[in-house]
Amino acid sequence: MKSLAKTLKTTSFVVLTALVACSPQIQKVIDPCAQTDKLDPTAPGVQVFTDNSGGNVPLAGSPFGYEMWTEGGNDNILMWFGPDQGGGAAFRTEWNMPHIYLGRVGYFWDEDKPYTEYKNIYCEFNYTRSGHGTAGGHSYIGIYGWTRDSLTEYYIVEDWFGNERQSDTVPIDTASIGPGATIVGSFTVDGAVYDIIVNTRIEEPSIDGRTTFNQIFSVRQTPRQCGTISVTEHFKKWKELELPLGDRMYDCKFLIEAGSGIGWFESSYLKFTQEDQPRSIIE
Repeated sequence: MKSLAKTLKTTSFVVLTALVACSPQIQKVIDPCAQTDKLDPTAPGVQVFTDNSGGNVPLAGSPFGYEMWTEGGNDNILMWFGPDQGGGAAFRTEWNMPHIYLGRVGYFWDEDKPYTEYKNIYCEFNYTRSGHGTAGGHSYIGIYGWTRDSLTEYYIVEDWFGNERQSDTVPIDTASIGPGATIVGSFTVDGAVYDIIVNTRIEEPSIDGRTTFNQIFSVRQTPRQCGTISVTEHFKKWKELELPLGDRMYDCKFLIEAGSGIGWFESSYLKFTQEDQPRSIIE
């Protein structure tokens, strides 16, 4: 019996070792909030952009693209730290008195596929930024993208810079988003409550030119500067609420949006993954 027990124990160890080695889901967990080392702006692969990108631009050696768009201002920059630093999507961006500025890095698809075709999307991040009031009258930090079929601009807002009307610790409300913005629900994910807000923009700039489109926001009620965003869980909730998230995904990027001001953002870690199973099942 002792010999049989020893054999079974040895066999179980071998099988478990093989499963760990073969499974892409079982891997060493990296805490994004512990990734605080400043990245090297002179390392191989670093790229610096100073002009509007005119849409998505692929980033060499990575699955990501970047977009930079500004109305007005000068000396705006976006520096990508390359595929081998800080999770592969990390960047720094600066703006100088634009009317509005958007800088972002992440996935670009522009395909006729719904979000369910992209597995379970996660974004792990850690960053520092300029202080209160450095991004003008409105600001958003977090996940951003567009969908078609229903032309929709979407946000998962993790943090903001604050302004003359609100602190950078008080959650963004409907007044900050627009006069027609409405809270349509809330849910809890990634350790916090997110308010879900919808809005309509009329004859404003979009990925399809100046037109009318929908907006969907998930706004975290306790801002943070590091952690993990379970992106797909927001998509699921928006669909559950029958919000107009289109079935043709354009992109999914980490965004800094500033409505004027003089400021900066710098990530020490920014990583996107598409995983076969939701992490809650694995854990």
